[in-house]
Amino acid sequence: MNPKVFPENTPILKEKGVIPYWEIASRLGVHVNTVRNWMKSSMNPKQREMVLEAIKAIKEVKSSEVETCSK
Repeated sequence: MNPKVFPENTPILKEKGVIPYWEIASRLGVHVNTVRNWMKSSMNPKQREMVLEAIKAIKEVKSSEVETCSK
């Protein structure tokens, strides 16, 4: 477990994988430090949902880029 991540946010960290915090922050329109601070504390349900949706959207974009490149 990452000591800089609040234990209840561990599933978000796993979902995040190799996606950098700055990319999630950019997608959400917040500073990268905001996302890092959220990960270090208990997130409210809205924050948690926003972060997970951003991660999902980033993965979809990256997936479609890989498919486009492989054609």
